[in-house]
Amino acid sequence: MKVLKFGGSSLADAQSMLQVADIIGQERNNTLVVLSAIANTTNELQLFCTSQTSTTTESILESIARYHAKLAAELGLSNDSLLKQKLDFVFQQMQELKAKPELGDSDIAVILSAGEYLSCYLLLALLQKQGMSVAMIDSKDYIVAEGATLDSRAELTRSMRKWQEAAPTFSHINLAPGFIAATQSGDACLLGRNGSDYSAALFSYLTDAQACEIWTDVSGIHAADPRIVENAKLMPSMTYQEAMELAHHGAKVLHPKTIFPLQLKSIPLRIKNTFAPADSGTLIQPLHHGQDSIKGVSYQPDICLLNVSGAYLRNSYGSAARIFETLAAKHISIILISQSSSEYSICFAIRNSECKRALHILNSEFENEIRQGQLNPIQVDKSRAIVSLVGQGLKNRKGVAYKFLQAISHGNINIEAIAQGSSESSISVVIKGEQAKQACQLVYAEFFNRRQRLDLFIIGCGNVGQELIRQVYAQQSFLQDKNIALRICLVANSKRYVSCKDGLLESDWQTGLQQSSNTLSKEILSQLLASGDYINPTLVDCTCSEKVSEQYADYIEMGFNLVTANKKANSGPYSYYQQLKMLAHQKFRKYLYETNVGAGLPVLKTIDSLITSGDAIHRVEGILSGSLSFILGQMEEGKSFSEAVLETKSLGFTEPDPRDDLGGMDVARKLLILAREVGAQYELSDIVIEGLLPSDFNLNGSTEEFMQRLPQVDHYFAELFARAKSNNETLKYIACFNDNKLEVSLQSVSQDNPLYSVKNGENAIAIYSHYYSPIPLVLKGYGAGAKVTAAGLFADVLQNIPHREQEISS
Repeated sequence: MKVLKFGGSSLADAQSMLQVADIIGQERNNTLVVLSAIANTTNELQLFCTSQTSTTTESILESIARYHAKLAAELGLSNDSLLKQKLDFVFQQMQELKAKPELGDSDIAVILSAGEYLSCYLLLALLQKQGMSVAMIDSKDYIVAEGATLDSRAELTRSMRKWQEAAPTFSHINLAPGFIAATQSGDACLLGRNGSDYSAALFSYLTDAQACEIWTDVSGIHAADPRIVENAKLMPSMTYQEAMELAHHGAKVLHPKTIFPLQLKSIPLRIKNTFAPADSGTLIQPLHHGQDSIKGVSYQPDICLLNVSGAYLRNSYGSAARIFETLAAKHISIILISQSSSEYSICFAIRNSECKRALHILNSEFENEIRQGQLNPIQVDKSRAIVSLVGQGLKNRKGVAYKFLQAISHGNINIEAIAQGSSESSISVVIKGEQAKQACQLVYAEFFNRRQRLDLFIIGCGNVGQELIRQVYAQQSFLQDKNIALRICLVANSKRYVSCKDGLLESDWQTGLQQSSNTLSKEILSQLLASGDYINPTLVDCTCSEKVSEQYADYIEMGFNLVTANKKANSGPYSYYQQLKMLAHQKFRKYLYETNVGAGLPVLKTIDSLITSGDAIHRVEGILSGSLSFILGQMEEGKSFSEAVLETKSLGFTEPDPRDDLGGMDVARKLLILAREVGAQYELSDIVIEGLLPSDFNLNGSTEEFMQRLPQVDHYFAELFARAKSNNETLKYIACFNDNKLEVSLQSVSQDNPLYSVKNGENAIAIYSHYYSPIPLVLKGYGAGAKVTAAGLFADVLQNIPHREQEISS
């Protein structure tokens, strides 16, 4: 004997039912087929039970009847009078029950299981039409259950006794409605919503079946919900224990009660796809034969977390038992339990739908303890979800739990409770419901595809922003080879933004931005993150906007990693600089700004490494402006000052208004950031700033007017260079931090100065420290232009990819 079960999606229309008939027709041995209701029928029956008006009741009944009649016609069964008689009987029974003054739970069970009987009658007629030897048995005659009428559990001993007493005579094919059972007194009861899987397992137990197959619309059990994780891996096999854990923790393919009856008799279970019958599916059996030590990540939404705390728990024996016995007496199922080691508090998860009733029951049971202060008011957190990792590998592999929790933390997701099963084949956490999708994606990436994803939100698409976008798209192939999925999900300028949760296409983002009429705000960013669609969200500021920099704390609070080329925040008030670093640390977010000082040069990383290793930095000198480096380099080669500025501007190496570079403020901001990274607590006002231009030069007017006046100082700079050359020196615009002094100015340097040869857009920094003295550590490289700045930003972005430690072998 083999038992097959077909779900509602496998019976949704005539073509599907013909496919089911074809699968059944290929069975050569006696076969018992358990059927669910046709897709969505049970939902309509639920509405039928709760409808308050006769009009609504009749409308629902007519809808169900019309659809089943349509199926019968499409299957060529319109003239089957016996089928029509059976269908009419079911609808008549439903009408009679609904007409009662009040529906009892047993009446509701009869109505809700009507869909299963309708499916059986249709398939019975179809198989008979195709010439098969087929009969139907009523599950209520054999399966005895106890407990809550609408969510009962089978009594295996009584069911077996009834099965043996009835001794049914089998045809080649035998149909049975799933979901339905009977109490010991013979009243109808249900095996829980979607309980037809359980029915198939029970019939497998009763018949000592060789195998049980559950046919659905997927080709087996996936390592994660395919609706959440694209291309989730199909698991070829797993143990009973692993399957039970996955089912209990929300995997939709299997009902949680299904495994136990099969496990008692070591009956193998296979999950198959009705619409791809050649696929091997997932085999569930007593022993593990596969190579995968971790079998899946699943989640249960709509969870409520209750926390009971107080001295009563610590000082009274049996206090926890009292809590759970009180709830069990009212048929409230507890999904997860977590208790503090001090025994001062215990929290547990139940379904949201049972939360209000559970709270009332507990408040009544512990009224005296709460009034006397022995127990605190019971804390209730609704709209939670349980995310679980399942697999025998939790018991046999070190570090699995750590990686599970770490993966979730990378999403800035707060874990409110943790529980690990006594079988050590699952570990579960309770989090906010809206974060469950993101958590599943992060955990799946960690354990299955080893592919790290990072979603970019780019603000500012001028020269630097556009170049960063170009570099990200150009590097996609290389990143994919490294198992990195780097997606640009939002691009914004000061007027509008364009976004896509699945990543913007390289060919579309500019058009989308131009056509957009939406302006980006903190509220919109917060809403996007709250959707749970983004993994490791990282905001990149490619602007020089003070308004954007003032919102950095909000971005980090939302859950963004932050990468910036904008110097305004770190060179603003020291208190804000300190706040951002502290906030990033508290929120486990990264705040990266290497390009603030040396464009693409690793200046800040080097300083951090020196200080961390115990070095003491006492002096720093640097050429920190690629544009000024280029200007002065061109003058060394004989060009006039005005010609050098004009050429540098035309190459895009200066700001749109060169006065922003020539005034020295940009270099001063870089010096301030550098000094703060060394450990000094300075403000911008502490820096002595000497601009490149003479103090009496007229800086007023438009950019064009300013550029037209520049030839007036050509002679002035020519004399400065001539004087320096006569002393075998040259001119450099240098930032210096030394003896608690910060200064930026034009200086004449000799050939033995490590900055002497720096020109033509190069940046350089000389670090004098305890380890590097008298010869400094010098970092030198190109520092002007959008390409190197974007490359520096890109390098910082990639630092937000979680560090890949050694792989967990399967």
